[in-house]
Amino acid sequence: MGKRFTKIICLTVSAIAVVGAAFSAGCSNYYKSNPLSTDGVFTDTPAVSNGGFAVEKGNYVYFINGVEANTALNDYGAPVKGAIYRVSKTDLKNRDYSSAECVIPQVAYTADYKAGIFVYGDRIYYGTPSTAKNSEGAVQNSNLDMKSAKLDGTEAMKNAYVQFPSTSYEYRFVEAGEDDTVYLMYVATSEKLYDESTGVNNLHSYNTATGEDTLLAYNVSNVTFDAEDKTNPRVYYTMGVKNYATSSNYGYNQLYTVTADATEDKFKDKLGSENVTGWNDETDRYINCGDLVLDGVGKKDVNGADKSPLNHEPDNKDAVNELSYTYSPVKYTNGTLFYTRTTSNNSGAYLFSIKDGIEREPIDNNPAAEKRLLSDGSKAKDYEYLFENGELSAVLIAEGEGISINKVSESGKLSTELGIASTSGYFKIVKSGTATLLWTDTANHLLYYSVSVGNGLTLNRVDYTGNVSDYEPLAAGETNYTPVKILDLDASSTWFKPEVISNYLLFASETTNMTSYNYVMVFDMNTESGLMTNAEIRELTKQFEGIEKIIDKTFGDTDKYPTKLYANLQNALRYAFYTGEGEYIKELAELVNADLEKDADPVYSEQTLALYAEFLAPADGNAWADYKDSKTVNGVKVYANNRDYYYSVLGEMSEADAEAYANGLKTAYLVAEPAEEDNGWYAGLSTGAKAGFIVGMCAAGLLVLGGAAVLVIWLVRRSRRIESGEPKRKRIKIDTTDDKDIDVYAVDESEAQQSEATESVAEDSSEQE
Repeated sequence: MGKRFTKIICLTVSAIAVVGAAFSAGCSNYYKSNPLSTDGVFTDTPAVSNGGFAVEKGNYVYFINGVEANTALNDYGAPVKGAIYRVSKTDLKNRDYSSAECVIPQVAYTADYKAGIFVYGDRIYYGTPSTAKNSEGAVQNSNLDMKSAKLDGTEAMKNAYVQFPSTSYEYRFVEAGEDDTVYLMYVATSEKLYDESTGVNNLHSYNTATGEDTLLAYNVSNVTFDAEDKTNPRVYYTMGVKNYATSSNYGYNQLYTVTADATEDKFKDKLGSENVTGWNDETDRYINCGDLVLDGVGKKDVNGADKSPLNHEPDNKDAVNELSYTYSPVKYTNGTLFYTRTTSNNSGAYLFSIKDGIEREPIDNNPAAEKRLLSDGSKAKDYEYLFENGELSAVLIAEGEGISINKVSESGKLSTELGIASTSGYFKIVKSGTATLLWTDTANHLLYYSVSVGNGLTLNRVDYTGNVSDYEPLAAGETNYTPVKILDLDASSTWFKPEVISNYLLFASETTNMTSYNYVMVFDMNTESGLMTNAEIRELTKQFEGIEKIIDKTFGDTDKYPTKLYANLQNALRYAFYTGEGEYIKELAELVNADLEKDADPVYSEQTLALYAEFLAPADGNAWADYKDSKTVNGVKVYANNRDYYYSVLGEMSEADAEAYANGLKTAYLVAEPAEEDNGWYAGLSTGAKAGFIVGMCAAGLLVLGGAAVLVIWLVRRSRRIESGEPKRKRIKIDTTDDKDIDVYAVDESEAQQSEATESVAEDSSEQE
């Protein structure tokens, strides 16, 4: 019975050990983390703004917490800046911006800012610099690990789906197939799969469910992802057509399209030395899972003896154009690819378009030259393409001074001449400034753009749907057709474009005092009636700019506010504008004023502090009477003369950055605290430390003196013994087990007298000391 029970226990433990080992192996790819709240997290609602630096899903907005370099410390759990955070929509509405919480404490990064973080199902997908080290111990942060984690922060992957050897790879996480499998599509640049002497660009698709990486197309010339819908699993790309007999490409190319779930190489049975003249079975490669959309082959090539098996075989060879074509995709959006086309005898780039799902022959798909949208497509890649009911309606163009709209005519073409008449379809909607198009809000018919006057990208907007007369200068009654600048907002020009989610404008800030930090800031454009109108933004901007005008003009009037009495007032008010803080300046005033020589003018006078206090509490009768309106931001009441009333940091600053930012404001706007005199290390001690030091030194002195006295006594006794010739006494070993009558404490008389003499010497020495 005992042996049997022991055997059962051993088997059970073994079974548990096996299960535990298996469980450990299965979970070893995940970092340990505590789950965040899942209320409103795992929902079936689709993500909004997928693929940018901020994505809305369920009850939360997930975002990258500021601009961070790939060289920053990226050990899991360490990063704050650049990590992936989330904020609930309730907290956004209540302006509790600092309540955002970290989901994935690693830096989300890419050097190609056309795609960022993606959310599908219950997971968030992202790229992060590798933390692996080479044999010399250097961190390989120029490699990019593509990973995912659950939306509650758990199951954050240690190992990557794919590691890119460069941070600048173009990529998209997309769903494809009937089961909505998540794929990672990416373009591997200068890749050497087959020991090529020179690397080539290849299009890949990685199945995150199975771990299978499919080479969709080998040696591609151009890959064009959807510019607007970053979840689109379809891409377009061009490939050259090689003459293997001469080892050179023909003077034309082909346009293909493919989706992420494709797996079949369409040409594997058409190539090889048996089918193609000059083909080398050992070194030549051609892999292509895409569908041919346009074939640039000309009549001479299609009828030639060495025609490539890569060409489409037309039903009617006479329908092939006399000329051959070269295609250059410029933008893919709204299910339409825009591309330019040159011919074998003309380098002029005409602009054309083609829609998804064209099933005609690739030869017949080539439109005649007169079907072009525009005769000069050299800047077409920079256009914003506008659609109505699925059809191209106009393009927006930043050119020269301002921005123009070019509307598609009844004949389906864009105009070539900029006009000013009311009947013109090509006219200015923004008439000044060197502009950069940012994005269009098609739901509200708004164009957001930048004018080069700020630290980064200034944020401006205009309604693009008006007629020529709508954009004339208006004396009164300004509308959405009147361009407006949004406050003093400056967004990073080298990071993701700003995002608008649920009418919240999010941007990586390069505004004043934030240029060294680039954290995400939020500007709430919600009103009771919906999105702020241009007129409402203009009034808010006017109010915002009025703060500096009061500081500059009102308190800059030295007749009313003489510098002698109101020294440093203006910059102190600027400090209050950014911080809303009132205690530090009182402490600072005490310090700097106490450090002054007798009869010197105060650095911060009582009058200055009184005006500072008025700034912090606007009221009728003072200079800030128009700024009494207030909001609660991060749980604190802020008035309309405070920066946080208009826009605030969203998320969390690292301790080092927060401290540096606070110190930077003090350095920029306040007088420095007086430096303490350096009188050596003792002067730098606190009062308690000084007292402790004195007591310690006294105690140490007594120990030294006592030790010296004992040494003197010992030397005296030793000297006497040597002079008298007295041998050194041996200690008596006393057996107390039997002789109980022996007094073990007894001392002979001569020894007692000598001891008394020694004690007398010691006492005299102590009294002298």
